[in-house]
Amino acid sequence: MISLKQVAALAGVSASTVSRALAAPERLNPKTLKKVKDAIESLDYVPYAPARVLRSGRSQSIGIVAPTLMNELYARAVDTLEEEFLRIGYTGLLTCHRDNPDLELTIVRTLIERRVDGLVLIGTNHHPDLLAFVRKQKLPYVLMWATDGSAIHPSVGYDNRLAMARIVEHLVQLGHQRFAVLPGPIGVPLAATRLQGVRQALTIHGIHLKPRDVVATRYDPVEIREAVRRLMHTGVRPSALVCGNDMIAATVLAECRELNIDVPSEVSVTGFGDWNIASLTFPTLTTIRSDAVRIGKLSAQNLLRQISATATPGSHQDQFEAELIVRRSTARAA
Repeated sequence: MISLKQVAALAGVSASTVSRALAAPERLNPKTLKKVKDAIESLDYVPYAPARVLRSGRSQSIGIVAPTLMNELYARAVDTLEEEFLRIGYTGLLTCHRDNPDLELTIVRTLIERRVDGLVLIGTNHHPDLLAFVRKQKLPYVLMWATDGSAIHPSVGYDNRLAMARIVEHLVQLGHQRFAVLPGPIGVPLAATRLQGVRQALTIHGIHLKPRDVVATRYDPVEIREAVRRLMHTGVRPSALVCGNDMIAATVLAECRELNIDVPSEVSVTGFGDWNIASLTFPTLTTIRSDAVRIGKLSAQNLLRQISATATPGSHQDQFEAELIVRRSTARAA
């Protein structure tokens, strides 16, 4: 590997001058700085990151920890984050914990050992030690797709329960009384939270879900199709199917076509997220817009304010109301 001493020899300057050119170029004479830059370019020299961190106190990197990238919205938000970070010279270090809290804690410890300048985490459900550990390090961080009424944690997002209440209110206003829910895997905290939102909203209208009305599945089309068959062949067929996300809802629409069940005249179907597929299904899907790009931009701004010391950890929450998008998969109850 090319060393700093080799750069110094080619530029005809001392090693300390090369170090200064990398850490504080504004302190060098322009002619000297050009010599160093020309030598670096000629040799394809790559500075040693730990040494740069020691000089500047910053690694110019941000740790991004997601549950998975199989979710279109997470991928879109992360892409937006990285674009915002790259624009000002930061590199995103991305990894996934696959809904394993212990793995997430290990990942965060590793990123902190690598001296990231900040952390982006998704959601509010984490290992019980994780957020306290991060705060103890005095490391800037932000929670995406999260709200924090206590104002302790910097966060960006919306209330999933309230978003689901908007779906329920829409369906109740259309006259629906017989509901079923396909929430996804109940072991996933987000799926459980959205299901809770449906239950709470229905209770306000005097509607109570029976055990048979909630069918948990993995995010697997075969399991989801089987769940639809079970629900639609019960004695009392639901008039509205509320789905935990748009992937589930799109699979429901496909199975209803297979069963010759018309959507929405026989059953209304709703999703969550407003994935790209929501406007491409037949019929197009009524859903909640999760606005991943907005969440990505606000999260980057929140974190960078902390890194630049214009905000203190826990001082800023960006909360907005998720938008209900009404399309053709819902109609008045028959």
